[in-house]
Amino acid sequence: MFRNDLKIQEIIKKEYNDQEFINLIKKTIKDTTEHNSFYNDITKKLEFKIDNLNKIDDLFDIPFIPTNYFKESARLFKKLLKVPESSLIHWNVSSCTSGDPSLVGVNKNDDEFLIQMSEKLYLDFIPRDWERAKIYCFSPSAKMLNRIVMRYTKVRPIHAYTSNFYYVTKKMAKLEYLIKFSILKALKSIIVTRSLVGAFDVNSNLVLKTIEKNIKKPKDKQIYIALGGGVQLIKKFIDLMKERKISYNLGDQFDVVSGGGGWGGHKAQMKTEPVNKEEYVSGLVELFGTDSKQIIDIYGFTETPIIFMGHWSKKYNDFIMHCPPFARILVRDPDKLEPLKKKGDRGLLEVITPFGAEASVNHAILVDDSVELISMDKCPECGYKGTTFRILGRVVDKEGIGCSSIITWLNG
Repeated sequence: MFRNDLKIQEIIKKEYNDQEFINLIKKTIKDTTEHNSFYNDITKKLEFKIDNLNKIDDLFDIPFIPTNYFKESARLFKKLLKVPESSLIHWNVSSCTSGDPSLVGVNKNDDEFLIQMSEKLYLDFIPRDWERAKIYCFSPSAKMLNRIVMRYTKVRPIHAYTSNFYYVTKKMAKLEYLIKFSILKALKSIIVTRSLVGAFDVNSNLVLKTIEKNIKKPKDKQIYIALGGGVQLIKKFIDLMKERKISYNLGDQFDVVSGGGGWGGHKAQMKTEPVNKEEYVSGLVELFGTDSKQIIDIYGFTETPIIFMGHWSKKYNDFIMHCPPFARILVRDPDKLEPLKKKGDRGLLEVITPFGAEASVNHAILVDDSVELISMDKCPECGYKGTTFRILGRVVDKEGIGCSSIITWLNG
């Protein structure tokens, strides 16, 4: 039975104490074992007893699913469905260079939860009047992203995971995509490379023109300017401004929201030098005359229904990520998978949630990202309740893992 929007609004507005969370995750696990034989077999093999799940530390005993189980090559993504495939609205698809995407089936409730949760978190971490904002996104359009991922798999219907968040931002504010298809570049690319790699233009000048026009208006008539997209392309824009010796003094009229990783310099088919986070943030602060608190990073991956918002920490020279109330994170020793619970502990990240996981078995997902625990109860800098952590990077560099569908067509 599909919920209406008001029901999902009730879900995302609530604060869930540990006992409420445990009760909800028990219901989700019970439903999952009843409707998915693959996961039911896992729980039996591991001798997991749901009645033993009574306190927050017991979350470590829940059988998890590694992200690579959702890879198309693993041939398990359909076995991880809890509903008939005909009831899906689409498969969320990650982008990749290896031709081996992750595929996660979602129904209407899962999709609506992801969208409404994302909107709430955006407003939590960037509380402004978004109707007065214009967001310039270093990305092709959401429609184009959904067409691009059709190159990666023959499974249908599919939806680029990244495009979900562009639908959210378009709902909140005026959104302008800066990457456009170029017929001339496409023809050249087909002749030279027999592909469409490099067939796009990045209209960086549009951002500069808008800022120039905006700052000439009276203060009460100005709009908020925001940049969005992958850090590699935003970094290229920073370099362009430095070359042209362009800078502004925008103060709190300016935001940057990046996401999808890419800090290591490799995202889909685009390879650059690693992006130094401290230089990236200081460059934005200097060139746009703003504060580091206006720069937000988003962390998420296709296999989990949850995203994490992060603000810049001068203490850590890194983004501190925050676990929202409708999820819990665990950190496991990378070798023995044993629980790690102390501040400063480093290990593999696991995400647990009873929400947004109706169609697929993704209530407990272990990812091969290494993280460092900062606090178990609240952010030591902004006070946001919940576990906080910072991302250290992949345990093993695996091509084809990631959520951005942007870069594949830009290299060239």
